[in-house]
Amino acid sequence: MSERLDFVYGERDDCKDIFRIAETTGWGETLSDIKRYLRNPHHKYILLVNPEGVVIAVTLTVAYGDVGFIGHVIVEPEMQGMGIGQEIMIEATNYLLQSGCKTIKLDAVEKARTLYERVGYLFELNSLRFYLDVSTEERREQYKEKRREHTKKFPVHNVKEDDLAEILNADEEMFGCNREGLLKILFEDFSEYAFITKDTNDFLAGYSFGVVENRILRIRAGLSDSLETTISLIDAAILTALETNEIEGVSIGMVENTKWGVKAMDALGFNKTGYSLRMYTGDKTEGTINPSYFAIGHPAKG
Repeated sequence: MSERLDFVYGERDDCKDIFRIAETTGWGETLSDIKRYLRNPHHKYILLVNPEGVVIAVTLTVAYGDVGFIGHVIVEPEMQGMGIGQEIMIEATNYLLQSGCKTIKLDAVEKARTLYERVGYLFELNSLRFYLDVSTEERREQYKEKRREHTKKFPVHNVKEDDLAEILNADEEMFGCNREGLLKILFEDFSEYAFITKDTNDFLAGYSFGVVENRILRIRAGLSDSLETTISLIDAAILTALETNEIEGVSIGMVENTKWGVKAMDALGFNKTGYSLRMYTGDKTEGTINPSYFAIGHPAKG
C-alpha cells in the first residue's frame, strides 16, 4: 500500500463519507445505522484516506472487553485489487488487540475468505440471513394466517426502562461480553420494537430488539428459552410494524447452530436469502455463538 495513504479514526462528521462507501456494497447499511454505530462507545470506525483527504476504504471495529468484532471491510470499487483490504484488516485487528481483545470475530462473504485467512482468521460456522416479504396485503394475510398456528408460551410486552438491568445481565452472561452500549441505543431509538417475556415465576424467558428503516423491520438482537418464545418475540415485532403499515419486509440474521431460530424461520414462513462466514482469530470463545440467540446479524449490528 502506498505510504501516501493514511489511517484515521472516524468521527460523526465522517458519516456521509462512510455511508457513500458502504452504499457501494448493496448490504443495506443506512446513514442512520452509521450514526448509531458512532454513538456506541464500543465502536470505532477506521478510515483510509488519500492525500486529498478523500475516504477510500472503511472498517468498523467493536471492542467488548476480551471480545472484539470487525463489522465490515469496504474498499472503493475502483481501488479494489490493490491490497488495501488486507492492509485495513491488519490495522483493525491490531487496534482491537491493543484495546485488550483476546478474540476477534467477523462475518465474511465467501469470495473474501482467502483475504481473511491470509491475516490469520479461521472459519467458525455459517451466519444465515432470512427474509419475510410482507409487501402486499395478500402476503400480510398469509403471514397472519401462519402465525395463528402458534400460541404464546408466556405474555410478551414492550421493554420498559426497569427491564434493562435484567436484560443486560442475561445478555452478558449468554453472549460472553457486555453489550450495554448497543442494546441501550436500540432501546432509545426503537423502544416500540423492543420486547420482553417472562415465565410464570417472573424469570426472564427472552427478549428482542428491532429497528425499522427503509420499510424493513430488522431484528437486531434476540435471545429466548424455547421455540415458542422465539416465535412470540418475532411475531410481536412484526405485528407492531404491520399495524402502522411501516414495513414491506422483515430481515433476521443468525448463526446456523441457533437452537430455535432456524425452526422459527420455517414456522413463520421466512425464506433463507444467503449466508456469510463467521470467522475468528485468537482464543476460540463460544459465548458469541450461543445457540439461544436467534438474532445477531453481523457483529456490528448485534
